[in-house]
Amino acid sequence: MKGVIISLCIAVVMVVGSVIYTSHIDAVSEELAEMNRSIIMALEEADFDAAERETVKMAEYLDKKDTVLAATGNHEEIDTIEINVFELVSYIHGEQKTDALARCNVLGFLFEHLPKNYKLKLENIL
Repeated sequence: MKGVIISLCIAVVMVVGSVIYTSHIDAVSEELAEMNRSIIMALEEADFDAAERETVKMAEYLDKKDTVLAATGNHEEIDTIEINVFELVSYIHGEQKTDALARCNVLGFLFEHLPKNYKLKLENIL
């Protein structure tokens, strides 16, 4: 009986932790998506200085959240995001609007996809 109670307590802790982490990763994903939208708007207006400032803010935000994302996230996915941000910076410096916008579209997809693997679903539990 003692083992069952301990197992139930562990299950409750896991579910509560998952819910808290999911809400956190949703917030991070939405913040990154908002930054990405700001970069897209700046690029569409050919304001490369504003696009660079927003991209630097995005990179700094990613660095700040890197510990949490790397501790529990998919390392390959995080590496792909970082690679795309660095490529975006290069395209902005070269004032290559089309390539920069394409990179922003890739980042938008990656930011949207980021929390999907951490939602509390039966297949993620089993």
